[in-house]
Amino acid sequence: MSADRIDHNTAQTYSKSALELMDELGVVSHPDNFQIFFTYVAGTNVDLVRTIDILRSNNRALDEEKCQEIFTKFFNDKRENEIIERISNDLRVQLGSILDTIHKVGIDTGKYSKALDHFCSYVGDKNRDLSNLEQALHTLLGATREMEGVNRILESQLTNSSSEIDRLREDMENLKREALTDGLTGIANRKAFDLQLRDDMMHCMEDGQPLCLLLLDIDHFKKFNDTYGHQIGDQVIRLMASSLKCNIKGQDTAARYGGEEFAIILPRTTLDQAVHFAEHLRQYIESHKVVTKSGKTMIGKVTASIGAAQFRPGEPVAKLVNRADKALYFAKEHGRNQVASEQQIADDGRPRKNIAMVNYQTKGAAE
Repeated sequence: MSADRIDHNTAQTYSKSALELMDELGVVSHPDNFQIFFTYVAGTNVDLVRTIDILRSNNRALDEEKCQEIFTKFFNDKRENEIIERISNDLRVQLGSILDTIHKVGIDTGKYSKALDHFCSYVGDKNRDLSNLEQALHTLLGATREMEGVNRILESQLTNSSSEIDRLREDMENLKREALTDGLTGIANRKAFDLQLRDDMMHCMEDGQPLCLLLLDIDHFKKFNDTYGHQIGDQVIRLMASSLKCNIKGQDTAARYGGEEFAIILPRTTLDQAVHFAEHLRQYIESHKVVTKSGKTMIGKVTASIGAAQFRPGEPVAKLVNRADKALYFAKEHGRNQVASEQQIADDGRPRKNIAMVNYQTKGAAE
């Protein structure tokens, strides 16, 4: 059911349910959050429903930061639409100018053709009056020069329009890159991650190759923000993104999943290989320390908890993400700074027996 087809009584029911759910979850009641939860209870956006269902099933707090991320992902396309509209209008202006110029050239070409036909007829006439030949030549020359001038105008117009269209095409490409890039870290954002994961899952089913997903969370990230401020918090996030970029291969995709969470898509990778890679990445992250921009103050060590899951052909995206998310929180609940695999977790979310963690938290890891 689309939002524009909801009748008054149904809308009232959804509004009441949305407000009650927001109150139950401790979500601040303002228009952006209301739009999220009205859409959720109405079920009009499947991806949004899946996102919130995953968060709720894992007992994730839907605080203001998380709600803002959800709103940005699903509703905040205003700026992109404004840029696209501007580019489209500019293209219409350019094409209109070109058509107008070509139309004018068409008229002048007709005039030139008539002048040329008149001169040819005059020259071919045996009874022509040669005393008027100079006038005929003058008329033809004038028409020729006029045609040359129009051609120069057309050439200049087409050159300018071509340059403008190239600029607009570059604007579109920049917009696409910006729409798929996280502004703070320069790696793929959540939107790019969603698109890439769907593509990789399709290719996985087509070629019969495995595919794995890693979800990472910076341990005790709130401590960095509360103790040192958001600038250091941003520095920690950039450090994590840099660590991911330094370790992935060409076919892999690293993305900022949201807040202090990151994701890595690993095509052609088995679960064992993904866990091995994740453990190498965990050690790499742990080996780097955060310092102030001046380099004079040591902030401390950054660690990450990582969850790994393997795609099961035919399953929806949400199920793969949900298993990786459960593995991630299993790692966090069992000490942080370690890797957990979906194999360690039963369907009810409890640990399977006789399966040890990949790595227990190193003594002295960030608290």
